Amino acid sequence: MFTRYMLLATEQRRNEEQRTLGELFFFLVDEMADITFSRSLDILMDALMASLQEILKLSDEQLSAFIADFESRLPEYLRNALHPGTAMA
Repeated sequence: MFTRYMLLATEQRRNEEQRTLGELFFFLVDEMADITFSRSLDILMDALMASLQEILKLSDEQLSAFIADFESRLPEYLRNALHPGTAMA
């Protein structure tokens, strides 16, 4: 009986520790701010434009033409994510 009690007590302690760690994880995740889809897309676009200017030595006019062409080829939901103000109007 004593051995059975020890096994049950050990198993209970393991389960409680996992729940505690799980709760701690969720508390930490809740504290972190999520980056929005449109913000992450904006970061990627900025990095792409900077690389194009740096490596290909594109002028501002060429870069603007590239951006316009690139964005016109995107699906509508991505264009709306890049320019959230224009989707509302």
